[in-house]
Amino acid sequence: MKGQETIFEEKTTVFKTEQSVGIGIHTNGFQATYRYVKYQSAFVKRMFEIEVANIKHPREIKSIYPFEEDVRGYIFGKLNAFFAVRPSVGIQKVIFPKQSIKGVSITSIFQLGPSVGIAKPVYLNIIQQESITSRIVSKERYDPDEHSTNNIYSRASFFNGFDEIKIYPGLFGKLGLHFDYGDQRELIKSAEVGFTIDAYLRKIPILAFTENRQFYPNLYIAIFFGTRNVD
Repeated sequence: MKGQETIFEEKTTVFKTEQSVGIGIHTNGFQATYRYVKYQSAFVKRMFEIEVANIKHPREIKSIYPFEEDVRGYIFGKLNAFFAVRPSVGIQKVIFPKQSIKGVSITSIFQLGPSVGIAKPVYLNIIQQESITSRIVSKERYDPDEHSTNNIYSRASFFNGFDEIKIYPGLFGKLGLHFDYGDQRELIKSAEVGFTIDAYLRKIPILAFTENRQFYPNLYIAIFFGTRNVD
């Protein structure tokens, strides 16, 4: 009976680059990633990455207009939808290499770069006049001094407010462990877990009536798919 082949008994291909995309969730939202990798040696890779993540305030609670069904819910007190665009460079180092093509390799991840924060105002449908038979609703930017659960009807379209976007510059860092479980050398199938932090120059106005932050630490988990190339 033939035993499992070791990586040393299999045909070896020398790759030079990798490209992959990833999707994941983190403590306060979700993220999507594009990653380009250049091999420095068999055990060290240089990474170039751009990632987009939405970041929610941990105290966000969904509310619904109570007197009608099939109405869009909204986050009471939410001032801005907030996104972080994270271009970064980093190093990937092999901790535990694959012992066979069907094995799992473990590598460490370290990345640094800017974090470009994008805050887009939240718009709501506000009740202006209401009777038993009719309701007049207008679309307005949320104002905590003017709008309450008594006159908020529903969330307006996400596409409102793009002309009022504000940018918040900051820094980004990532530490993680990358698990490559793919059974084909040319294809990437992997999972990653780790820690990220986005640090901004000032607090981001995401939610009214509570303390907002300028530092956003998060735990994350993501899956990646891609290809390895010999040139």
